[in-house]
Amino acid sequence: MTENEVKIGEVIWYNERKGYGFVKINNAEVFIHRSTLGRFGMIRLLTVDQVSVSLAANEHGQVVQDLLTIERPANPAPPNASKPDEGEMRAVAKFFNDIRGYGFVTAEDLNKDVFVHSRVLNNCGFHSLMQGQKLLIRIGNSGRWPQVQAGLPLDD
Repeated sequence: MTENEVKIGEVIWYNERKGYGFVKINNAEVFIHRSTLGRFGMIRLLTVDQVSVSLAANEHGQVVQDLLTIERPANPAPPNASKPDEGEMRAVAKFFNDIRGYGFVTAEDLNKDVFVHSRVLNNCGFHSLMQGQKLLIRIGNSGRWPQVQAGLPLDD
């Protein structure tokens, strides 16, 4: 591959706090650093963003040198739920930090807050929570505290 050849890839993971992530290009995971996003005028990439990039090589292998375009697939609004199914409970968003990618919700049947990660929200079709937003959630246990495993906005 020649330097500056344009390649198309899909973002498979990016963490704003850590300042790096990976783009899948031809079955290879290629490193992308926050400085590359900064030169393009962005601070965040979302999983499944389609990107065109130029690559360079360093001592660790291929890396994204320049970000050329970003296409964010249209994400239809997640369906709203109206009542809990078995295993679901009502919750209210306590806070959510978009930069750090996590927050907490208050579940109606628990005495403690429930952790929610942006990855779970992305998998459920939305990217953030607003304080006071009503949800239906499924909870699992991450070992340290209860964690949202799935959720939907609640009509109510």
